[in-house]
Amino acid sequence: MTNELSFGQRIDETNGLVECWFTHGALDWIKSQDWSDKNIIMYGGGLGNKWLAARCKNLVVIERDGRWLTNDGEYSCIYRPCNDSSGMDEFYLEFPNGFKPDIIISDDAYRTEVVFKAIEYFKGKGGGILICDNFDQDFVWDSPVAVEALMKFENNIYPCTTHTDHNGKCWKTAVIFIK
Repeated sequence: MTNELSFGQRIDETNGLVECWFTHGALDWIKSQDWSDKNIIMYGGGLGNKWLAARCKNLVVIERDGRWLTNDGEYSCIYRPCNDSSGMDEFYLEFPNGFKPDIIISDDAYRTEVVFKAIEYFKGKGGGILICDNFDQDFVWDSPVAVEALMKFENNIYPCTTHTDHNGKCWKTAVIFIK
């Protein structure tokens, strides 16, 4: 993995760490939250892992591409490659033994599957937060069935209108409050 920043990425001025690659509105909202007692599981890793780990009690990153796993011991990384011929299996979505997330982040190829896992889990737990990057963004993650399911919950959607893909839908990070 390269340490060069991509379009839209930024450095947190308070600690010098690379923030997660979400829209700036979503990052600003995250920075306004106190997650010091929260457990977070993130499907899809990157340069922002260390920044997110510094904001929460425990971070577990599950990644299918080992190039995105960089870790200096400040959070847990789990490499779960998926067989290209058969795709994702249920093992990819499993939480590590005993880990009970308060927040689930979907930023990997299996975004739709993570959405439905999060809905099922948080409804049984009594609530939680799901963060979906590239929400309803063509070419990256265009899943009408998942979007329809998520729009039933309270949500904040943070667009970046200066970045669009093939059909003109802009980059969005959605914060969904599942109860």
